[in-house]
Amino acid sequence: MKKLARLVSASALALGLAAPATAAAAEHTLRLATLAPKNSSWGKIYDVWSKAVTKKTDGRLEMQMFYNGVQGNEDAMVSKMRTGQLDGAAITSLGLSLIHKSVLVLQLPGVVQTWDQLDQIRKELGGEVDAGIRAAGFNVVGWGDVGLVRQFSKGFEVHVPADVKGHHPAVWRNEPMGPAVYSTIGNVVPVPVDAMEVLPTLRSGSIDMINAPALAAEQLQWTPYLDHVTDQVTVTAVGGLVFRQDALDKVPADLKATFEELQKKASAAQLGRIRKLDAEAYERTTTKMKVVHISDAEKEQWADLLRKVVTRLAHGTYDKDLVNRVLKLRGHKPVE
Repeated sequence: MKKLARLVSASALALGLAAPATAAAAEHTLRLATLAPKNSSWGKIYDVWSKAVTKKTDGRLEMQMFYNGVQGNEDAMVSKMRTGQLDGAAITSLGLSLIHKSVLVLQLPGVVQTWDQLDQIRKELGGEVDAGIRAAGFNVVGWGDVGLVRQFSKGFEVHVPADVKGHHPAVWRNEPMGPAVYSTIGNVVPVPVDAMEVLPTLRSGSIDMINAPALAAEQLQWTPYLDHVTDQVTVTAVGGLVFRQDALDKVPADLKATFEELQKKASAAQLGRIRKLDAEAYERTTTKMKVVHISDAEKEQWADLLRKVVTRLAHGTYDKDLVNRVLKLRGHKPVE
């Protein structure tokens, strides 16, 4: 917690936020939702940033924050942005894919497994993904990281795909990869969930496996209900701060300039910090759970499975050309 406090203090200093702005009626308000709890690593950073916007605009522009999924899950947030009930949302790639499906090619499991690999892919394809999101009437004002995804389980070890047979892994609603993986393995009973449903589903024992970053699992209080974690990263999870373009267009030019300046500073201030916090969270989980070490031969089994799934999804679900560009950047054989 001391490290998190230092992170927030550093973010506050970077944004020039010495004290909260005095209360004043805002001329313009941007309504922003997130699944993150206010006291989470992400929530604390958003809180500092939103206060900085109010302070630096002398109270003329206010960020109205809705934490902890009170505006619904990410599909509900996207829907509310489309209908004008929300102006923006801090969402994962899954939520962003509901705006522009090709976002998901930035994190192909078994292909993009390290931050350096993600940085390479995002540098090469990020502009096209941004353009697709803008074409849908939205604007990602800042990309962010969620964490390195690992397999967590309860009561059993996962070494190879066959170890999942007979179990009940969580799969994210509206996300095509998980169901495709488990249907390819066979004899698996996946349970569709949204992020806010994971905790009660774990408590009830309805799921016994989940793929998630350690930081998210820790801060959303999932880890007490899990007892195994693999040392293999399956994919890098990303997200972004997205707004309806027409909501931003309504903000006066001077306020918008201040907003954009502070957002750039906020992105710079937290650069690498979520990655660091995620690494630290994983280290903590290794002291509380049994670490399942995946051998090279076992990694090959996962690689073969994920290759089949990526090929399958490239024929109709994902943009095949974009998938092949990612595969080429990573030195993989293209999908025919």
